[in-house]
Amino acid sequence: MNAFRIAWLACRDLFDELFTLMLVNFIWVVISLPLLGIAISLAFSEAYVPAVLAALLAMLLLAPASTGLTLIAQKIYEGRAVSWRLFFDGFRELRTLSWKAYLIWMAALILIIVNLAFYTQMAPPFNAFLVMLFFYILVLWCAMLIHLGPLLVLQERRSLRLIYRNALVLIFSRPIATLITMVLMTIILILSVIANLLPLLIITPALLSVWGFRSTATAIKESEERRQAAQEAQSNDPAVPAGEKGRGGQIRPRQ
Repeated sequence: MNAFRIAWLACRDLFDELFTLMLVNFIWVVISLPLLGIAISLAFSEAYVPAVLAALLAMLLLAPASTGLTLIAQKIYEGRAVSWRLFFDGFRELRTLSWKAYLIWMAALILIIVNLAFYTQMAPPFNAFLVMLFFYILVLWCAMLIHLGPLLVLQERRSLRLIYRNALVLIFSRPIATLITMVLMTIILILSVIANLLPLLIITPALLSVWGFRSTATAIKESEERRQAAQEAQSNDPAVPAGEKGRGGQIRPRQ
């Protein structure tokens, strides 16, 4: 139920800053979607090599633009005033890091899809396990997008390995909530495309960004609460000798 509550709070955040988010959403669409649309069109036309190149090139604009949306989502979550000018801070402050993170994500996504398509063409039943495996990896990799952008902004250590590791930790710490969030986001994205792309042009990317940031912040908060509860339980454990407890009740490692 927490996943549905987060979705509701994200919608409330959206309407609190509706006009600003509509403006930055339009800027995001103008910057990000043309090359991505070309890549999708080439893929459907079976021009796979140009499609891959277009998809990778699209990340050069989509990555900092998405980071700009995430910066605005952060300020909204914190209850601070936002401005459309904050969107362009994503191009200045975190441009290089966002390029690396999103290019890695897109390159890996292409490899996963290629493997999935290859094993799908194999004769059954030999391909069943591999198809299921790569489909599971595909779902997991798409779930990374929920936390990837927010972690780029929130983490003090600008380490790509740490960002991806923490994204996986957040996914597996709340698997059911992550799955529900993915399903709801996918439904909204599909409905936006079906409705002649109008919601996509007006508000959908901004909503998904605000939603993803709130989901990530909630997952981090819950993870921290569990860690603190475990530390308190360990420090209060009567089976642990008093001499083994460090400052603040923490357990000291044996020499």
